[in-house]
Amino acid sequence: MSKEKQRVQLRVDWYTQVCLTVIAALLTVLIIGLWADGVNPAREARGAGGIPDSGLQRKQMIKALEDGTAKLDRLIGLFESGKAKVQVMEGGGKEGKNGAIKAKGK
Repeated sequence: MSKEKQRVQLRVDWYTQVCLTVIAALLTVLIIGLWADGVNPAREARGAGGIPDSGLQRKQMIKALEDGTAKLDRLIGLFESGKAKVQVMEGGGKEGKNGAIKAKGK
């Protein structure tokens, strides 16, 4: 093994030099523009319309759940009183619109 130092030459073509120069120039313009606008680096992060009111969202969700529970309670009351019945037919005869089974006697 020889202890000679080898010299490595790296050649950069003109296209790479132009691209790097353009990138450096655009970054410089961006930094100067941000500095000139006086952008506060510690400002609040916000979405397009701001952060929505989570309390209002929770109230809406609770109201929707209460409405759904009230409808379910009404259905349970109808089933328990006998005013509504569920009938299962063998053979899957589709008689009505969208496969609904027509009630007998009406």
